[in-house]
Amino acid sequence: MSVPESIVQAQMEALLRRVAREQEMLSRRARDAAEEQARGIVARAREEARARTRQAAEESRLSVEKALADRRAGLDTAARQREQALLRDVMDRAWQSLPGELDAAWQDEAARRGWCEAACAVARRIVMGAGTFAVELDPAAPADAGEVAGRALQESGKSAAVARVAGLGCGLRIRHGLACVDATTTGLLASRERIEAELLAELDALLEQRGKEAS
Repeated sequence: MSVPESIVQAQMEALLRRVAREQEMLSRRARDAAEEQARGIVARAREEARARTRQAAEESRLSVEKALADRRAGLDTAARQREQALLRDVMDRAWQSLPGELDAAWQDEAARRGWCEAACAVARRIVMGAGTFAVELDPAAPADAGEVAGRALQESGKSAAVARVAGLGCGLRIRHGLACVDATTTGLLASRERIEAELLAELDALLEQRGKEAS
């Protein structure tokens, strides 16, 4: 081999080595870039998986909380309905027993006196002007009812006349002009809504008192 050929051969070998080095470097860079990209893909996949897991856990927690809240609401509604049904039953039974209770109270002398005095107090408060009170009683009403009512009404400076009215029942009715205080059993029970409101107030007070005693 001549000298020139040796030089060319050496240059070609050097060039081939250089190309091989550059190819190796490029391959290594491509390999590193691919590995970095792969690591990035894996990291993002893991983060997305963790995010989905957190989201699934949060959705599960919210679902459980909603189910519990719905259940509590359902139980509360059922409890209120049972309480209302029980209260309605108590009110109905109380309403049915009221006429008998009032009639029994009218037969008791002390209760009858308080009944008459309370009715007369209302009449004195709402009646204005001169004139005579008319006290209406059932023919079977005890005589002391008219006497108690007459004395109580005379405290206002007005006279009172007692009249017997058939079918009036227990209690009394007081008239003065166009004004009328109906304190008969029928008159007292004429407004069921008002009576039930008063019964509820009494029931609440009783339950509160029992609660205090229990504590």
